[in-house]
Amino acid sequence: MVPSMENGRIRWEDSPLVRAVKFGRTLVVDEADKAPLEVVCVLKGLIEDGEMLLGDGRRIVDRAKGTFNDDHDDDGSVICIHPRFRLWVLANRPGYPFLGNNFFSEVGDIFSTHVLDNPDPASELALLQSYAPNVSTDVLMKLCAAFSELRSMVEDGTMTYPYSTREAVAIAKHLEAFPADGVAHTLENVLAFDGYDAALRQRLRDVFGRSAHAHDDVAD
Repeated sequence: MVPSMENGRIRWEDSPLVRAVKFGRTLVVDEADKAPLEVVCVLKGLIEDGEMLLGDGRRIVDRAKGTFNDDHDDDGSVICIHPRFRLWVLANRPGYPFLGNNFFSEVGDIFSTHVLDNPDPASELALLQSYAPNVSTDVLMKLCAAFSELRSMVEDGTMTYPYSTREAVAIAKHLEAFPADGVAHTLENVLAFDGYDAALRQRLRDVFGRSAHAHDDVAD
């Protein structure tokens, strides 16, 4: 259960998970790899065994498993899992820089697992264009090329941080909102933290230089 404020008073109500179970909704759990392992184990019990004990004494059960007495159906102590209930869980891969739990090794076998790679160049370009329709296609194509090279450097072990579409979108959105800033200033703004590492700064300068993006602000 979760607390909420109503008319100046705290009221306890069912959590999104419980409501999804009750009414057959789809629940999306984001950043599951950041959850403590005891929380992961609770989710595993719900999905694998079809049962969860709530803090107020109620139980969530799967009617198909027959783990409860029908006499409790009407007293509210048992919540049956709705047949349309679905759980989507999003998690990062294990290791640097996410540093969460190894979610897949703990519960990956009970989910239908799908690994999402970075988008292909054409898809990434289309995505950037949707965020920055007024930025020239040439600039966005060079941005895609630079990030593609950065990701290949992560795969071969040259770099450790997996630069994703998130950073590319941040650069595109900045260029859309502040076109007068120019590419070099925008790169410096988005990648400023990385500028404190001299070796990484030089690699970034080389990559964006090969893609014809001035990166002197970060390099210097």
